[in-house]
Amino acid sequence: MNRPKNQFSVTSLTINTLFIISGIACLAWSVTLAEESWCDLYRAGFQIGNMTEGWQSPLTSSKSTADGLRIADPSTAKGSGRFFQVDWHVEPQQGAAVEVRLKAISCSDPWGVALMVSDGVHEEGVTFFPHQVMLASSRMTTSFDAAGKFHTYRAQIKDTDIQVWAADELLLDGRGKFTQPAHACRNQIGFGCGSSTATGEAIWQWVRFRGGKIDTPQITVPKVSGIDIAIGATQVIVPGATYQSLFKLVDGGLVVGGRHSTDVGRTWQLGPALHVGAYQFPDGEIVQLGFHSKQTDRTGYFSIPLTRSTDNGRTVHSEIALLHIPDATGGTGDDGKAYEGPVADHAIVGLRDGSLLAAMYGQFSNDRVPVPTMPDKWKCYKYRTFVVHSTDRGKTWEYLSTVAYDPNIGLESFCEADLLTLPDGEILCFMRTGGSGGKYTPLYLSRSADDGKTWGTPQPIADRGVWPNACRMRNGVIVCTYGRPGNWLAFSPDQGRTWAGHFWFYNGSTTSYNSVEEISPDVLLVVYDRRQLDANGNMRPEIVGTTVTLRRR
Repeated sequence: MNRPKNQFSVTSLTINTLFIISGIACLAWSVTLAEESWCDLYRAGFQIGNMTEGWQSPLTSSKSTADGLRIADPSTAKGSGRFFQVDWHVEPQQGAAVEVRLKAISCSDPWGVALMVSDGVHEEGVTFFPHQVMLASSRMTTSFDAAGKFHTYRAQIKDTDIQVWAADELLLDGRGKFTQPAHACRNQIGFGCGSSTATGEAIWQWVRFRGGKIDTPQITVPKVSGIDIAIGATQVIVPGATYQSLFKLVDGGLVVGGRHSTDVGRTWQLGPALHVGAYQFPDGEIVQLGFHSKQTDRTGYFSIPLTRSTDNGRTVHSEIALLHIPDATGGTGDDGKAYEGPVADHAIVGLRDGSLLAAMYGQFSNDRVPVPTMPDKWKCYKYRTFVVHSTDRGKTWEYLSTVAYDPNIGLESFCEADLLTLPDGEILCFMRTGGSGGKYTPLYLSRSADDGKTWGTPQPIADRGVWPNACRMRNGVIVCTYGRPGNWLAFSPDQGRTWAGHFWFYNGSTTSYNSVEEISPDVLLVVYDRRQLDANGNMRPEIVGTTVTLRRR
């Protein structure tokens, strides 16, 4: 019998004893997991392709063949990799099992050909070399011919234990070795070529699991007192693109990702590059802030790109606007990259006197509480949401007030704000507080009755919410879209004081960034992105719009 060759020496008596003990433990474990049915992730195609994410470098490839899905990464360039993963919500104390059938062709280093298992607390990469199998994090290895033919492998995890089998042969007994912290608290199963620094190639016939679950709720249109809601058709607006937001011109035209519609979204042509953060004055001029600001040679002053158009967005003039935010600093984003100053995301509104108010977020000099879902080395601190004011049509902006900052609220404090003005001049500010590291915290709303000079205490209005966007319909209903996980809508019939009808209108692979506008009486258009894997494992992104009819009784 081929015994596991872990990186330590034991006597044959000890080996036999270990096999007896591990066999008993595995039997009890298997009985528990046997109550769960298997869920196919891949078998002659991606079975939950709308939920499966993919890391895909153009330096790599995947192709459906008669033998299975052939995944190859011949490059060690930065960013190279081809890996497929899905959230499976495993409870560490209950554990899970994964079975894969594959043949390893080549693998240079750990994660070059790998099966990832993570439970939100721990993670491991079972790596398949042609002639050995390895636990990448704990560096346990065993000799095994993984290249000669296809083998069915089973990985089982529970608490801090992991075991890897080939058919009925125990290859790696990693009890107490499943201890590597899960990156960004991810809770996922994944497979493929998962390292930029490694090369690898393998053919995968199938991947299945049990013990976890996939969030695939059916879309259920809510019943809201006094309101009738109906979901309409979904139309592809921009194929091959990730999220771009919706902007509605004063003439009723719609703009999404360089596409323009003049017939309430029925057809789309090439058009201006505008987004939801733009503002159109009553006289037709459009101003739009860029995202990142940069430091200047004057303390407390930052520059930020601004575009201006006087012909409905057909042509734009680029300029640099000046921000005066005395206490603002640079920081680190949730991608680990440094930035020089606060960001404009993602709203400008007009005030009653014709001046402008814009929402921004970032850190002030004393905001130094780390975001717990980010690696410590990033020094990513919790955010502050504030507003800046312009009286010269966007050329210069002055800090006006902080909308919200409380490091004890949410994972990230307050960020990604959207602004909405009401007919009486009151301003609503919707704010994200979480959504990083696979975790979410409530969406908050704050109100101002004095043109943004002061703000009320933020109140939670939904249990999650990245990048909220809101509009007020002509029938008086306020609609807010938000997400992660999933893409959601909620409705307020009383100027944002109460909210009802929260529902998941799309659940699949997406950024969960959405925008919404009323495009005709009682008809909304919700714009979002979705991504699905084709049979060859290539991710096909697209920006789509779904109509929602909402009538007050």
